[in-house]
Amino acid sequence: MRAMNGITGNRVASRRFSLPPIGARVLAVARSAFVKRGFQEAHVLAHWPEIVGQGLAEFSAPEKLVFPRGSGDDGGKGRRSGATLTIRVDGPVAVEIRHLEPQIIERINSYYGYGAVARLKLIQGPLPQKPRPRFRRIRPLRPEERAALVQGLEKIEEPALKEALERLGERVIGADRRR
Repeated sequence: MRAMNGITGNRVASRRFSLPPIGARVLAVARSAFVKRGFQEAHVLAHWPEIVGQGLAEFSAPEKLVFPRGSGDDGGKGRRSGATLTIRVDGPVAVEIRHLEPQIIERINSYYGYGAVARLKLIQGPLPQKPRPRFRRIRPLRPEERAALVQGLEKIEEPALKEALERLGERVIGADRRR
């Protein structure tokens, strides 16, 4: 049933507003930031732990990718080569990364599929802080909640499984879910 306009008696068309997916907007904004830092695509940034390994990724982070002038002539394939990848590293890890430079360059280039990176430039300094995961506070269960949980687990005979499920139930029921 459509609403009627009280003054003229005309039907008012229902309007539907559709919001575009936020991922599309974020990607557009992020892409301009990546291009500004030399990363045409965010592959190296997003997959850094996979490229260099989790151990080195903890103490290093790619900062920018700089291609030499005139490296754009590739016959229209969109592949520029000979870039310098600037990496921020924690002090002692710089020696290890310098030692592993040929292997790291090879892994980056195999990830890109062509010889995009020719050398690494290391900058020693503090890495950006990674956000710490937030843990929800668990409130103690009320007596009726505990009784319901224990009653629900009565039929389980395996003591280790029963204890694990009880701990899980306490956390699920006791989680403070403010919205």
